[in-house]
Amino acid sequence: MSFRPCFALCLLFVALPLIAADKPAKKPTKPAAKPKVVKPKVVEPSLADLPAVPWPPQLPGFKENVITLSSPEFLTIPETVVAEMAKDPNVKFDVAKKAPTVDIAFHDELGTDASKRRLWSSWGDICAASDGSAYCAIGDHGNDVGGDARCFIYRWDPQTKKLTQVVDMNKLVPPKPGRPSWSKVHAKIDEGKDGKIYFSCTLNDGNRAKLPTHGWDDEVTGGQIYQYDPATGKSSLYVSLPPKRCTATSFYDKAHDIWWCNLEAGEGQALWGIELATKKEFFKTPDGTVGFNRACAPLKDGSFLFNGPDRLMKFNFASHEIEPTKTSFGKSPGMRCATRETSDGLIFGVTHAETNLFSYSIKKDELKLLGKVLLGGGYTTVMELSPDEKYLYYLPGAHGKASSWGTPLVRYERATGKQTVLAFLAPYCEKTTGYIPGGTYGMKLSADGKTIFVNFNGHCLDAHKPPSMKKMTPGFGLTSFAAIHLADE
Repeated sequence: MSFRPCFALCLLFVALPLIAADKPAKKPTKPAAKPKVVKPKVVEPSLADLPAVPWPPQLPGFKENVITLSSPEFLTIPETVVAEMAKDPNVKFDVAKKAPTVDIAFHDELGTDASKRRLWSSWGDICAASDGSAYCAIGDHGNDVGGDARCFIYRWDPQTKKLTQVVDMNKLVPPKPGRPSWSKVHAKIDEGKDGKIYFSCTLNDGNRAKLPTHGWDDEVTGGQIYQYDPATGKSSLYVSLPPKRCTATSFYDKAHDIWWCNLEAGEGQALWGIELATKKEFFKTPDGTVGFNRACAPLKDGSFLFNGPDRLMKFNFASHEIEPTKTSFGKSPGMRCATRETSDGLIFGVTHAETNLFSYSIKKDELKLLGKVLLGGGYTTVMELSPDEKYLYYLPGAHGKASSWGTPLVRYERATGKQTVLAFLAPYCEKTTGYIPGGTYGMKLSADGKTIFVNFNGHCLDAHKPPSMKKMTPGFGLTSFAAIHLADE
C-alpha cells in the first residue's frame, strides 16, 4: 500500500490557503450610484412682483374701518396665561369684574400698494388733546434713505368715533431724489399752549442721520419739528433740529412752553430744548450727556430726570445745570418709561431690560423697586398715572409680544400694590374679527380718567393677509387706534 497520493493530497490542502492569501483581495463591489434628483430652484417673488390688495383689509364686523366691541370674554384668562400662572406662583393678579367697551379703528389712506409696504407700525407716544380728541402716528419703515418711505398723523374724534388722517408727511415734505423721507414718529406728539399739535419725525434708525449716505439739503437739514393746526387743518414746518440730528424721545414742558428732546446721531446722545413761542434754543448739553435715551421724567418746576451714562441725572431748571443723583438702576440702563410727578413728589415707571416697576422719591433721591411688570416682565414703554393719582396703567409686551399673553391692559393700585387686568384684548378681538392687537408705544388717559387711548401695533389672521405679509413678524403690519372705555366698578 502506497502513501504517496495521500501525502500529495495533504500538501495540496495546506498550500491552498497560502496561495489564496498571496492573491490580492477583491474590492467590494460598490452599489450603483443613484441618479441625483435635481430639485427645481424655488425663486421667491420679489415684493414688487406680488399682487397688491386693499389695506387695511375689510375684516368681519368692521364698518368703514371701525368697530365697537364689548363682551365678558374680555375678562377670560387666556390659556397661555393660565399655563404661566401654573409654572410661576409669583404671577398674581386680579381680573376686573366688568369688561370695558372698546372702539377700534384702523389707520387708513395709506397710499398706493399699501399692502406691499415694508412694515406698517407705530413707535411713539400719542397726544390726548384738550378738546377730548387724540393724535397718533404710524409709518411704513420703508426705504427712508432712498426717499421712499411713508409717515402719517391721525386724529381720533370721540364724538363721531372716526379716525382721520390729518397729515401726510410726503405732502408736507415732498420726496426729493437723494434726500431721505420720514418713515415714522418715535417721539411724543404734544399739544402746545397755543392749541396746535407739535411732532417730530425720524428715520428707521435716527442714529444713522449723520452718515454721508443721508443726503440732507437746505430745506431738510435733518430732524424737524412740525406743526398741525386743528382750526385750519393745515400743517407746516415749524423749526429744524440741529443739522444731521434726529430724535426718538421728546416731551413738552407746557408751563414754560419748552419742547425738549434727545438728539441722536452725534458723538453720543445730547439734550436739546427750544422755546416754541420764540423758536430760540433754550438749552443744549454736550454729546455724551445722555445714556439710555428712551425716557425723561418731567417735574413740576420745569426740571426733569433722565438716564445718564451710569446713573439717574437731573436737569435743574432754576440753575440750568445738569446734576447727578445718587441713584443707579443697577443692571438696567435706566427707566424706559415714567409718569409725571405726583403731588407727594414721586415718579413711577418701568426699568429697561429688567422690566421692574419702580417709584422714585425726588426729595429723598430714593429708588424703590416694586416688582416685575405683569406676566414675565414684558417690555413696557408707556405708563399713565390716573387723574386722582391712585392708579398706574400700562400694557406689557410692547414689541409685538403682547398677544402672547392676550394683550392685557393692567391697572396697578398704588396703595396696595395690587395689579388688576382690566381686559385681555386679543382673544376676543381675534375670535370676532380676525384682528389681533399687539404691543404699544403710545397710551394716554382722557382728562376724566374714564377712557384709555392706545395706538396699537398688530396683525390679522393669515386668512386675511396678502402674500406680501405672510412672512411678516407677528404683531406688526396692521396698526389700529383703540379707545378703551373703562367700566364703573
